[in-house]
Amino acid sequence: MSTYWFELAVGPVSDLEEAAERLYSRCGDGQLSGDEQGGTVLFSREARNATEAILSAIDDSERSGLAVTGVMEDLVTIDDIAEKTGRSAAAVGHWTTGERGPGGLPAPAIHRGSRVKLYSWAEASRWLADAGLGKIDSIAAEVAAAASDVDALLRARQVLRDAPSGKREVLVKLVAA
Repeated sequence: MSTYWFELAVGPVSDLEEAAERLYSRCGDGQLSGDEQGGTVLFSREARNATEAILSAIDDSERSGLAVTGVMEDLVTIDDIAEKTGRSAAAVGHWTTGERGPGGLPAPAIHRGSRVKLYSWAEASRWLADAGLGKIDSIAAEVAAAASDVDALLRARQVLRDAPSGKREVLVKLVAA
């Protein structure tokens, strides 16, 4: 068993203190923060794998009355990637341009002008592992990949809930395929 750290996004929380108490009485490893607009629950959960940890945390959160809307993706900068891999920011910068390394580092998930570039750690860590570049915390990489996958499924679940019944059947077939 390993310990996995991750954060769930939750919908509006009308009474934060009461919701936190319900969650804590169900499981002691979640820390709720937020307000009437929404919030997050930070978990430190032991499990056999990251997916199991995240899914059990979603179950505990929802049974506590929280509306789980997503799993927070670990977005990283070039400096973060350098720190996580034990390489220099210059080396990582060369990986992004293809000047060094095998090329093909995934494009930024968020790109705002020339200065703001945030990369998906799930995508970057997979690429780094495949390329054999840098030291990677395998637990953090596993959490990043599981968070990305489960978040996509939570978004699909919401689309299905919001879809009119005739459209829902077609979408269920697509997801099941």
